[in-house]
Amino acid sequence: MDKRTDSPYQSVEEVFWAYGNMLYRIAFVMMRNAFDAEDVVQDTLIKYMEHTERGKDFETEEHRKAWLIRVDSNLCKNRLRFYKNHPKISVEQLSRYYEEKEDLRLMDSLLLLSQKYREVLLLHYVEGYQSREIAEMLSLSEATVRKRMERGRRKLREILERKE
Repeated sequence: MDKRTDSPYQSVEEVFWAYGNMLYRIAFVMMRNAFDAEDVVQDTLIKYMEHTERGKDFETEEHRKAWLIRVDSNLCKNRLRFYKNHPKISVEQLSRYYEEKEDLRLMDSLLLLSQKYREVLLLHYVEGYQSREIAEMLSLSEATVRKRMERGRRKLREILERKE
């Protein structure tokens, strides 16, 4: 029997169900956040599809697993390298969207907040979502969203006061 044709995992969906959790854990540890980890796993599966569509196969299931792990970790390294070489958005980049000096000052201060506070404040005040909708989007409880908004507003006030 040829090992190449007896593989129990042939479709991307089957590979996802067999190895998705493992790939996610690796990516989460390397990227340190769920959003990037999910993106990396998705990109890994796209690479897998491209690999198999070109007619390439794996000698054994261990070979498939090792290939997936290597691609997953390489994608994490590439993304981390990109983040290192491309700092986060600056107030100058935002200036084309906000013309009032006060708006720029506020957006500049928002960028100084940690991700969890900045995210809920932007979704609420800039995008206009209610706390219930934000909770659904971020898979958080509504109470958590309200608490983050409260703490985020307090931290934002402190930043703005220091700038005066």
